[in-house]
Amino acid sequence: MESENCEVDACACFGAMADDEEEEEEGGGLVENSAAHDPDAMPNLLDEDLTRAPTMDPRNQSQERRRSCCCCSCWTTIAVIIHIIILAAAILGMIPIGVMTSVMRAFMSGVVTFIWLVYCCVSVTSNLVSFFIGPARKEKHSDGDDPPSRLSDLCNKMGCLCVGPPPPSACCWNKIPWSIAISLLLVLEGILLLTPVLASVSSFHSLDSDSNSGGIIFDEAKAVDPRPSPFSFGQYMLPGSFSQFGGYDNNAGRAKTFKYKDGCEPECELDIHIPKSNGESTPSSSSGYPVIFHIHGGGWDSGEKSTPLVPISYWLNRNYAFVSIQYRFPSQTPGGATVFEQLDDVQDAFDYITSIGAEEGLDTSRVLFFGDSAGGHLACTVAYRSGAPGIRGLVNLYGATEWEYYMDSGGGYLEGLFEKVLPSSATAKDDYRNVSCSTYATSASAPILTVHGTWDTLVPMAVSEHLHSVVTTLGVSNLLVEVPLAEHVLEAGFYSVGGQMTIFAMERFVAAQL
Repeated sequence: MESENCEVDACACFGAMADDEEEEEEGGGLVENSAAHDPDAMPNLLDEDLTRAPTMDPRNQSQERRRSCCCCSCWTTIAVIIHIIILAAAILGMIPIGVMTSVMRAFMSGVVTFIWLVYCCVSVTSNLVSFFIGPARKEKHSDGDDPPSRLSDLCNKMGCLCVGPPPPSACCWNKIPWSIAISLLLVLEGILLLTPVLASVSSFHSLDSDSNSGGIIFDEAKAVDPRPSPFSFGQYMLPGSFSQFGGYDNNAGRAKTFKYKDGCEPECELDIHIPKSNGESTPSSSSGYPVIFHIHGGGWDSGEKSTPLVPISYWLNRNYAFVSIQYRFPSQTPGGATVFEQLDDVQDAFDYITSIGAEEGLDTSRVLFFGDSAGGHLACTVAYRSGAPGIRGLVNLYGATEWEYYMDSGGGYLEGLFEKVLPSSATAKDDYRNVSCSTYATSASAPILTVHGTWDTLVPMAVSEHLHSVVTTLGVSNLLVEVPLAEHVLEAGFYSVGGQMTIFAMERFVAAQL
């Protein structure tokens, strides 16, 4: 039986096998047997063939249908897998579930958008070929003037482009209803994938406008090799997810580690990263390198120094020194550790690098504080509480800076974290005020740049809006960059929407302050 030539059991789809058996019993087998046993019948058959338009043997037609069905099963399986991947990435990237949303976008959204775009091109091309070539091939072949081309034959065998005779398989996936369904699905996937990008277009223009205006917040002229624009769609797709740090790293191998105080768990240490050129330090001035002073996040009870998502070597390549500190955690310190003690740790670390800066090649008269999440809160509060003249600026990434405002607004998820780091005898109102960044802001405070996502479910956007309303009233230079539909840890992924916007804003802000 001809069905033995089919390579997969799926060839029986839509009754192709059953049709084949019926055709053999009703016609094909009888013609073959009569021709084989009656030589005199051959001339009659040949004469008859010459007087009528060429037709395909029913058995061959059935075989072509089976081949088409076999190939169609394979291609349909591939298509289903592709759509599952695209839909999963698109849906997960659009559900605000904290850090996981940012992680999904960092690791999948860009490359999946590229896959979706390629799939769209293939699908459109497929349907155009079918629409324009198919009718012409059928018409010519029915007149007997033009046999099927190699292109149409290949398309038929692939089961994906029903171009001409032999009759297309019943399972071809560009039949009109199926094509419409695929097109609608692609549109839905595109909407989900592109919404975070399209929602940020106005923010791209606003950020670019702020950059071009220059002034005390941004200085593009002083920035070393800055990004040309706040967002590149091409880089978002490729290298995109395949290059989480954009070719940079956190450069732990070059760090010198110092213990800045005793009695801490984990150890109160800091890393000093110095730019290198041909193995030798090359200070940007006789007084040393300007310093980016980093405090990591982690809910005030976890995290590790020298692990920022904006890579350390990115700043070293631009001739900045990078200092990253470790502070006490309540869960690891005997008797616990309060947020007040953590603030003291940050202050002590800053005082320590001020004391050893000259011998380590640091210009401690030009220091910029930088923190994310809980680190943003500690950085902002210490920088404004200290008021040291060497603190030239502050970068706050979605920091929980305003405890008093947050609790007055109804509280939420952060309340449990606050309780872990507040003294047991706390009088809540006073303590919330004493650890809020805006409490210490004055007209002489350092300029501040904040980057925050509008979808942040851990630290609400309103917290940063309140901080910036206070410093604006005081006349402090400041800029709040809102990243639409971005969640917590929005800078995850060097080429993600949040990652590109963060780096674009930071490099210009750092250049202006240092």
